[in-house]
Amino acid sequence: MIILILHILVSLSLLAAVLSVYLPASVLPIPAWFALMFEWLIAAELVLGLLQLFTKYRRWTWMTVAMIVLSIAPICYTVSHGSLFFPKSKLPHSFTLMTYNSHMMDASRKPKQNRVIQYILRTQPDVVCLQEVEVYKSGNKLSLNELREALNVYPYTYFDFKVYNSQLQFGNVVFSRYPLIGKHTLRYQSETNITSVCDIVLPTDTIRLYTNHLESNKLLQKDLDLGTTTEQAKSAFNSTSEKLAHASAIRIEQAKILRSDAERSPYPVLIVGDMNTTPVSYTYRILQRGLRDAFLESSDGQLGHTFIKKRFGVRIDYILHSKDLSASGLDIPHVDYSDHYPVLATIHY
Repeated sequence: MIILILHILVSLSLLAAVLSVYLPASVLPIPAWFALMFEWLIAAELVLGLLQLFTKYRRWTWMTVAMIVLSIAPICYTVSHGSLFFPKSKLPHSFTLMTYNSHMMDASRKPKQNRVIQYILRTQPDVVCLQEVEVYKSGNKLSLNELREALNVYPYTYFDFKVYNSQLQFGNVVFSRYPLIGKHTLRYQSETNITSVCDIVLPTDTIRLYTNHLESNKLLQKDLDLGTTTEQAKSAFNSTSEKLAHASAIRIEQAKILRSDAERSPYPVLIVGDMNTTPVSYTYRILQRGLRDAFLESSDGQLGHTFIKKRFGVRIDYILHSKDLSASGLDIPHVDYSDHYPVLATIHY
């Protein structure tokens, strides 16, 4: 009986997670809660369905079959399956790309001590897209000129910041071995978030690049700590639900603006960066529509977590691209220079 009750609860939770793909958290925040736990819920559903076979309630195993069928689309967006559905690229040209939320650029350390800068110099992808870059105009912190000079192996750059005061600058940066033209910014009603747009002029083609830092849920550890009493759990649940709903509403509008701009592009597009949303979400559905996800395309059987907090991992950093491009060799190195991992891939055109 205990297994049956647990099975029903997990199935209902999984159903809520699946609904989050079609129902924005701004309308109903509870499914977004369960969407964050989607991978665990799938695992629990399979385990409980198997255990159910050895109880007198074995007929309830149909619930597991039904939930897995309903979850096929979210599973396909969560677990990579490149060799099954994506043929190996035959496009003749390629370049390497990195997107990386630098988390205040490794505390704005000077170049020789800055682990993000040194990592870029070691790997040297052809195009580097950075989010949450924080530089200072004076003092003992990293300056814009020092950042530019440290990465002078890249002759072309695009810096776009939101200035908080006379000293601090915070925003996105693109470094490139190829010329960058058509630079402009999508500015949102947000304190920290922008999309930096530029065209990469390659030897035989031009690609429009969108480097994104979309609205964060701004969840704190206290929001995830349910405490030891009913009142504490209720308070944490309400706080988290409110934050998820608020951030989702903002992020969905940002995603719509971004997609509208991308659909007007005369060139193939690359949409990369920290989207602050998992693949099981309404926002991802907007962003990914009509595009390919490089992670799903170029790896097999992986979850691709790019953000880890107290051993809880999610994929919120992406490389999405037009269907007339392709991706291979995607890698998510587990380097601890930020609260995110970098995402690297080879883009074929």
